[in-house]
Amino acid sequence: MKDIFIGVDFGGTRIKLGIVFQGQIIADANIEAASELSFEQRLAGIALEMKHLLSQGAYRLIGIGFAFPGIVNFYTGRILSKYVKYPGAENVDLQAWAKVNFSVPIAVENDARAALIGEWKHGAGMMSTDLVLVTLGTGVGTGALVNGAPLRGKNFIGGNLGGHSTINFEGSICNCGNVGCVESESSTWALTRIAKASSEFASSKLAELQTIDFKNLFELAAQGDALAITLQERCLKVWSLCVINLIHAYDPQKVIFGGGIIKSSHIILPYIKEMLDKHSWIGSGDVDLVVAAQPEHAGILGVYELLKQKITDNAIELR
Repeated sequence: MKDIFIGVDFGGTRIKLGIVFQGQIIADANIEAASELSFEQRLAGIALEMKHLLSQGAYRLIGIGFAFPGIVNFYTGRILSKYVKYPGAENVDLQAWAKVNFSVPIAVENDARAALIGEWKHGAGMMSTDLVLVTLGTGVGTGALVNGAPLRGKNFIGGNLGGHSTINFEGSICNCGNVGCVESESSTWALTRIAKASSEFASSKLAELQTIDFKNLFELAAQGDALAITLQERCLKVWSLCVINLIHAYDPQKVIFGGGIIKSSHIILPYIKEMLDKHSWIGSGDVDLVVAAQPEHAGILGVYELLKQKITDNAIELR
């Protein structure tokens, strides 16, 4: 019988689950986020999926990890922020949930910080002491590793709010309440609003789409659609300035890029490098810009490492 761990990574559109044995993902699954449901309702579905995974082999569950898109108190396992998705998450005692449903401990961490730790221990950040991770997609997530330790801060927002730093002081109000955030200027959920505000929208092929995402934006830009080219350039510039701000703040050895849109890294990374050389105190020769090595499972591997840490602190072995 294998002593295993299950990690759950809560995404904007899908929830990923993975069984980890000795640092390796040996089975995985994903389900619809259905994030309009209450968090307690979603947990019921997740518990069923976890039990289904456990039924597929001779497994003994030792621990659970959640990578969640919000502000998390790692030490208590409580979610602190009200998020636009997964309503009511801040009211759920996840330590109690894990104990009642599975009789095991749980580690809970912000999803970007968990992905950072996963890349640090198992991916593109191995052997590094100072890292920044940026995930681009539905939103913009960030995490920072400083002097070999994940940055958390007094209120657990350390390194996490690069996507909610102001990039346009005359911009719109973000869903977080701040003004002109990186997310509200360049993420999937903002694309349709930004496109419709353009005088070129009616003549663009973007107007034929029910929802604009980065896949079709980059495809139409490659086909020469004028508005798509403009919006692509806008997003690239916003992301670049965000990365410059993160580099100035944390002085990393590497910036690791993840998220669905990083499939277009051949367009994104050269643009960011050029902007670094033009506008940053630290040029592209002094910081590596790299694609995540664990794009699907970094968050799961990160909470696995964090649970190992918690269990070790309590003198219990996790194999």
